[in-house]
Amino acid sequence: MNKTWLLLFGLLALVCSSFSADNGVGITFFDGKYSDAKKLAAETGKTIFIDGYTEWCKPCKQMSTTVFTDKDIALYFNQTFINVKMDMEKTDGMLVSRRYNVNFYPTLLFLKPDGSLIRKEVGFHDKAQLLQLAKEVSN
Repeated sequence: MNKTWLLLFGLLALVCSSFSADNGVGITFFDGKYSDAKKLAAETGKTIFIDGYTEWCKPCKQMSTTVFTDKDIALYFNQTFINVKMDMEKTDGMLVSRRYNVNFYPTLLFLKPDGSLIRKEVGFHDKAQLLQLAKEVSN
């Protein structure tokens, strides 16, 4: 009986680890107001990463589905940044767009917790380019 339970436990652990290893979630984006993301960044000492997009932007959609869902990207961004996804044609996005002169999409912003700009990048970035950019910003 002990061997049966051990075997069942081992199978259960294997199944659970396969689900948690790649759940397809990708980068976890902050769910709330930009001002709250800034407060959280100040409390944690993390840099803010903003994915500035629009609904009609094809490269933005491509990054969302192919780059932001990558497990290595997600791991690095979720550990290093407060991640914010912001439609630059709506509410807070319009204010952020004006402040940082966002005119092309996607625009990737890296900000200090006080909102001062560290780096601004425009255009599609593949997984390797985005990870390199993130490492440059965080160093």
